Amino acid sequence: RVFIDRIEIIGNVRTLDEVIRREFRLAEGDPFNAAKLQRTQQRIQNLGYFSFVNIAPQPTADADKVRIVVEVEEQSTGELTFGIGFSTSDGPLGQIGLRERNLLGRGQDLRLDLSLSGRRSLITLRFTEPYFRGKPLAAGFDLYHTETDRDESSFNERRTGFSLRMGYDLAEYTRQSWRYNIEYTDIYDVESDASFAIMQQAGETLSSSVQHTISYDRRDNRFFPHEGYFVSWTTEVAGLGGDVRYLSNELGAGYYIPFGDDVTLEFAGETGVIQGIGQDVRVVDAFFVGGQNLRGFA
Repeated sequence: RVFIDRIEIIGNVRTLDEVIRREFRLAEGDPFNAAKLQRTQQRIQNLGYFSFVNIAPQPTADADKVRIVVEVEEQSTGELTFGIGFSTSDGPLGQIGLRERNLLGRGQDLRLDLSLSGRRSLITLRFTEPYFRGKPLAAGFDLYHTETDRDESSFNERRTGFSLRMGYDLAEYTRQSWRYNIEYTDIYDVESDASFAIMQQAGETLSSSVQHTISYDRRDNRFFPHEGYFVSWTTEVAGLGGDVRYLSNELGAGYYIPFGDDVTLEFAGETGVIQGIGQDVRVVDAFFVGGQNLRGFA
């Protein structure tokens, strides 16, 4: 049997060694395993910090030992985005985004987004620590505020919320995540021609919910999948305090078929159901047709 003598990492100028080492499925002293080495390379590529990743075993003076050399080439992980345009649904719009996906070389993700359009304004702050307190547990928070002019339904909507989330691997390709969200919602400027359901829900409400997601992901690359598939199931329960009570379930899946090196065919879909618990589902919580998933119409 051949064992791993040592692991060397080359090319990481800014990214800390531990950020790369914690993605390894092998450790120094373990028996050599080609499948685990390939999975390690895939996990390092999925970090999104490197434009080039190559892992190769090299012989040593001892016939029963090999040295693992990891060669990486860092790429820019900071993003500053400006946008201006016109949307048929939102009118004139502008946006600015600031993001660092590898903060201080520790793998932390910090993001701030601001957008303003003819009918919608949004500000969001997100932070994620991928290895909380040195454990394989991703933890983070979200702060957000949105204001939307829903002309088509004759009311305006204001949302302000805060979320705490965490996620961890149950198995090599199976991940579980939890999210707690508290949100203040205000339905205001309801016009006289609005539907009766909207008139009933006018005013301020407070929602407190817990969301659970379990996913199985066999894609070859999380950012630019070329082959593989994924399945995810999300359950959300609202009613841990606040004024809103419902149970929601969503199921999503995708399958990728490669056609040559540069073309991939994707089949993807999602479905969901939401049911009020002792009350009707609010209009703002219901599923809406439209957006990027399915083109809607007036």
